[in-house]
Order: sequence, then structure tokens, then C-alpha cells
Amino acid sequence: MMKDPETIQEAYNLNDIYVIKNDGIKEKFSYEKLIRSCIMINIPLGLSEKIAYKVSKEAHDNITTKEIKTIIYEILKKENVNLADKYYNTNTLRVRTGRDTIEPFDKTKIANTLIQETQTTPKLANKIANEVYKELKKLELDYLTAPIIREMVNTKLTENGLESLRRKYTRLGMPVYNITNLIESGNKDNANMMHNPETIHKYVADESLKQYALLNILPHNLADAHMNGSVHIHDLEFFAGRPLNCLQHDLRQFIKYGLKVDGTGDHTSVAGAPNHIETLMNHSGEIMLAAQQNMSGGQAMSLWNVFVAPFAVGLPYEKIQQAVEMFIFNLNMAYAARGGQVPFTSVGLEFTVPDFLKNEPAYGPGGKQVGVYGDYEKEVRLIQRAFTEALIKGDSEGKPHLFPNTIYYLRKECLTPEFTEDIERVHFLSAKFGTAYFINMLPKYMGNHTNYMGCRTRFSDDWTGDWDTDTLRTGNLAYVTMNLPRIGYNARDENEIFDYLDDYMGIVEDVLMIRRERALKCLNDYKLLPFLTQKVGDDPYYRIENSTLSFGFVGLNEMLLAQTGAGLENPDSNKLGLKVIQYINDRASQLKSDTGLRWSVIQTPAESTAYRFATMDREKYPDQIICNGDSSASYYTNSSHVPVDTGMSLPEKIKIESEYHPLTRGGHIFHAFMGESYSNPDSLMSLTDKITHKTDIGFWAYSSALSFCVNCKTLMKGLQSKCTHCGETQEVEWYDRITGYVQQVGHAKNASGGWNAGKKQELLDRNRWQK
Repeated sequence: MMKDPETIQEAYNLNDIYVIKNDGIKEKFSYEKLIRSCIMINIPLGLSEKIAYKVSKEAHDNITTKEIKTIIYEILKKENVNLADKYYNTNTLRVRTGRDTIEPFDKTKIANTLIQETQTTPKLANKIANEVYKELKKLELDYLTAPIIREMVNTKLTENGLESLRRKYTRLGMPVYNITNLIESGNKDNANMMHNPETIHKYVADESLKQYALLNILPHNLADAHMNGSVHIHDLEFFAGRPLNCLQHDLRQFIKYGLKVDGTGDHTSVAGAPNHIETLMNHSGEIMLAAQQNMSGGQAMSLWNVFVAPFAVGLPYEKIQQAVEMFIFNLNMAYAARGGQVPFTSVGLEFTVPDFLKNEPAYGPGGKQVGVYGDYEKEVRLIQRAFTEALIKGDSEGKPHLFPNTIYYLRKECLTPEFTEDIERVHFLSAKFGTAYFINMLPKYMGNHTNYMGCRTRFSDDWTGDWDTDTLRTGNLAYVTMNLPRIGYNARDENEIFDYLDDYMGIVEDVLMIRRERALKCLNDYKLLPFLTQKVGDDPYYRIENSTLSFGFVGLNEMLLAQTGAGLENPDSNKLGLKVIQYINDRASQLKSDTGLRWSVIQTPAESTAYRFATMDREKYPDQIICNGDSSASYYTNSSHVPVDTGMSLPEKIKIESEYHPLTRGGHIFHAFMGESYSNPDSLMSLTDKITHKTDIGFWAYSSALSFCVNCKTLMKGLQSKCTHCGETQEVEWYDRITGYVQQVGHAKNASGGWNAGKKQELLDRNRWQK
């Protein structure tokens, strides 16, 4: 008869004992969970109970999972050698795979890959797999990597005189088979990247650099936390060589000092201070493209039309239009960023000169001071109008310009009847393409100046109090994302949620501090980032001391469902959600005080992370998983957003999500997914008025799904499978905002685009509002 779990827990004081897992996260010892884990690998109930009882007697606080596994293995060896062998395979011998996961060793996978990659016979494949397994058991390693196993297989192939098979099975940074698939089929991790030679080159290099970071830079527990899906370390491929994420530029510095795109002028031509608006347009694009070579994320320029304004004095409107169009086309046609993609760029536009800038020195042709920016109200408005009209026009085929992410500032200075026509024009752009973003500067937490990027990273003048220092020439250094649903599956009550959060945040802190140290070495010791270290005046261009280190998160809604049975739409459950994010925010605030560094909380964009976490948890927690989609396309709800398929009204959704914006000052966004029919600009204007004056929403966009017929160049609203003009069905492309930017989904018929399976499923699930 099975002993009562609660009696055992109390008899050995197990309620006070914590187990330390491989990734460093603690969880309470559970006698019942131990029995279940034994039964899951077909250990009989009686023996499972005996094992759990013996482990309970030897358990001590902070016992490690490795110690527990050793105890279980030794017991099983005495009881049943075959079961001990099976337990060793599935629980002790763990493999870090090339897919950034940790999995139980399974020798059948060796045989299967041999058959798949070398076309050998099952009999020979199984023979080699058994030989490798015998060697691995002798080594008694804490963990294995896929490359180690592959090299052992290659050794056995060589020993058996199978050189032709070894050539096919060898690894060139990544397996030959994987490189072949990459060449033939591409990769879906980044929707901004198309299938081309540079993309292939990038992904092959990425694989080596990811493994370098996991094996050579990060301690095992932090690498394990990423690979087992507790957290996601973004841009691992850039951790070693360009660990800085994104950058908010200050165009004034290049107006004053000219441009060295390589940072030194040793390898490229050097441009002096620009004298004409056309030169400045060219420089604006080149600045972002050049900096992209030093950064792992995107580039942005806020206050752009204010800083450009002195160059537009006395010019006819048509010439201003032409210059602005040149800038926009250059950004969309510079197909030369990482792996052959368009640079991820954002531009912030003002409707008028902000009050805090009116008396600031203005710099114009030749880098000379030409009064103050308050003198250029007319030019600021003309440039903004030209920019908006160019975006409304689209490209020569009528498609939307996907970059730059264009962000419009709504300040008290412009929310007057004088600017109604300007703001209406932007809402016409939103109604047509859904590409515009809005910043609401009215909430108190926004300060005098706040800038965002299309990816949602955010800076405000709440660090030193100086708008220049706090928001320009710096950026998000990095963020690491926590898997909140997994906390929901493991925590037994609300108190344990916060215990788990402490552990997860500890991992994030450790990773980010290592990343910051790496960034300092790349900047100062290795001299790898010359664009960022070039001098403007007497100072380096990039201000790392003002960069942010951010706690990211995914799946708050699913964590709440796992804990309370209800998600963010439920008022009581939402209170717990706010409490959780406030707790993370409090940790960031404490770290600012303790370290003197700029810690923050960000709503992770999670273009691939929401899919990765849900896919891993579907396998790890098959009986507990709460996610969207099915086994082939699972995803968690992004950050603290309401689920995309919510039945709530748009005002109700706004009310819930606006509460989280003041708590996520490292970056956030609100998505209003608009309907299949054309939106009404006046209705959008009315909604904007309500958002700015009645909510704490800081950053948002009216996102529209679009279809474009390649055959007849017709743009349609909604996700259409057939052209409404010519009837074409094969060459109809879909577009929508994937996370923080609009991008092609793929062709309607075969969906062959850059969106991963989880994001494609989310696209289809989105509930859209008619306006």
C-alpha cells in the first residue's frame, strides 16, 4: 500500500527542503512528484514508492537534482539492471542539442540521423549507435553536446572503415545535412530576412557563435536555463562579438562632425559636415546602416525632422518631398544588413518643435549653429508632412514602405485645432497601411522626452533627468526573457510564484552582467565596435553607462490561467498579474540602487520566443500545458497582452493593457488589430483622442492585415486568398505587423514567408476590430 505523501513529507521535514535544479532554480522537494517521475519511465508503483522513500530519508536542504538522480540510479542498479540502464539514459545522460534544448540521451536518434543523413542501412546504423552508447557510459559526463556525440559517431565510422559515410555525417560548424537544408529551404526565425546567400552565410556563422557563447562564455547553469526553456537569452549569436542590442542616434553629432561609417576613416571615405539636405538624407541612412554592423538589434532616430529642419529653410516643398523620399527608399533598399536584410530602423517625427527643444542650439549646413530649434517650426511641419505623404504613396507598385518604423509624437503642444489636418493625415496613413506608430506624451511617467523603437524598447528622461543624456546615443544593452507560464505550472501557491520569480530574475541578472562585461571588452579591449567608440567632440559616441539591462517576460496570461483558472480578462486574476509585474519592477528599481546601472522591465517582442517556450513546454508539461494553437504551431500570449483572440471590446482591452505600461518602462506596445474592411480615419482619430487623454498607454499602433497581388499590383485589406481585381490565387502576398513591425507573412497559398509557425497561427487567431 502506498504511503501517504503528506505523512512522508512531514515525517522527514521535507516541506522545508528545496531542490536545486541544473539551471540553479530552486523548487520544493516533492515525495509525490518523485513517485510520478519514476512511474513515467515504467518503474512499477511498489518500486517507485520504495525509491521515493529512500530518497526522502537522504534528502537535505539544497540537495541537487544530480544528487537525487545518483541515489535513484544506485537503488535501481541493485533492484533491476535494465531499469537502471533506462533511467540512466532518460534522466542522467543529458544532451545539449543544436536546437538550444536539453534532451535525454536516446541512442535511436543516432541511428535515425545516420540513416537520414548518410542513407546507410538500419542494421549498420544501430550497430554504430550501440558502440557509441557503450563509450558514452564509460565517460560519466555531467552533460553531452550534440557535437561531442557526432564526433564520437564519426570516430566509430572511421574505425569501421566507413569513410564515405563519415564525410556525409561530419560537422562543418553545423552538420552538412543542416547546411544543405538551409540552402534548400531557409530559416523562419526572423521575418525580416529572406532566403538568399547572405542569410545562409549568417545562419551558418550564427550556429558556431551560439555554441561559443553557450560553451565558452556562459556558466553551465545559465546555459542550461536557456536551453531548457526557463529563460531565453536573445541574440546568442551576437553575445561574443557584438553584445549590444539597439541604439538611439543623435543626428546632431553627425551634422556637426561629419560621418565616418567605419568609425575611424581608415577603411572608407570620410564625409565632412553636410551642406545640403540631400547629403543629410544620405548620411541619415548611412549612419543607421553603418551602426547596424556594430549592433545586434535596431537603430532609431527620434526628433528627426526637428534636427533636419535647418536644412530645409527656403526650399520649395517639392524639393523637401524629393529629399525625404530618397531617405525612405534608401532605408528600404539598403539590403545589406546582417545576413542580407533591410536594417531594422525607426524614425520619430514631431508635429511641432517640443517646448523643451525650442531654446536649444540648432545646427545647420556646415555644422554651424544657426539659431535655436524654435526658429524652425515651419520646416519641422513641412518635413513631417512630406514624410507622411511619401508613406501614404507607398512604393512604385503601391505596396507600403515597411521601414523605417515611423513613430509620431502626440504632445500637448500639438493636440490643438492648429494641427488637426497634420494629425488627420497620419490617421489616413494608419487606415490605409497600418504602419504608423503613436507615442502618447501626456501620461506623467513619460517625462519631457521619451523615445521608442518599432521593436518597443523605450527610453525616457527619468535616469539622470537630462533628456539628451537619457535618451540619445544609448540603447538597450540586452534583455533576457522569463518563461512565466512555466512558473505557473510549478508554483503551488501565490507565495511560490514569487519564490520562483526570485530565481528566474537571479538568472537574468547574472546573464546580463556577463553580457555587459562582454560589451565593455568588445568596446574597449578588443576594439571590435569602432563606430560606437568614435569620438564626437571629446567623448565616445555610444554612452554605455546609460544603456538599459532589461527583464523580459512572456505569457503572463497563461501563468495566471495555470494558477487561478482565469487570465488577464478576469479582474481578480489581473490583480495578481499586476502584482507579478510590479514585483519584477521593484527588483529592477532595487538593482538600480545596488549597482548604479540602468535596469528596466520590458514587454518582450517575442517574435520567436513565445513559440519556442510553448513548443518546449508542450513536451515538458503535456498534462499542464496552457497555450494557444496546436502541437504543430503553439505559442504563448505576448508579455502582458490580452490574448489576441479575446472577445473583449477594444476599450476593455485598452483599459487592461494600459495598466502595465507604467510598469514596463523598458518598452511596451499596445496593438489594435483592425478589421478586414478599410478603417475610417475619423474613427481612428476619435480613438486616438481617447487613448491620449484617458489612458496610460504610451505606445501603440493600429495594425492592419493586407494582401497584395503580385500579378496586377492590387493592394487589398484583410488576408485574401484571391485577388479581388484579377482573380489571381497563386501570387497573393500577405502583410501584417508580426510583433513591432509590419512584414510579409508569405504567399496566401503556401505561406512561404519569414513568419514562424507560432506567429502564423497567432495571425489567424487575431480578433480584429472594425473602425
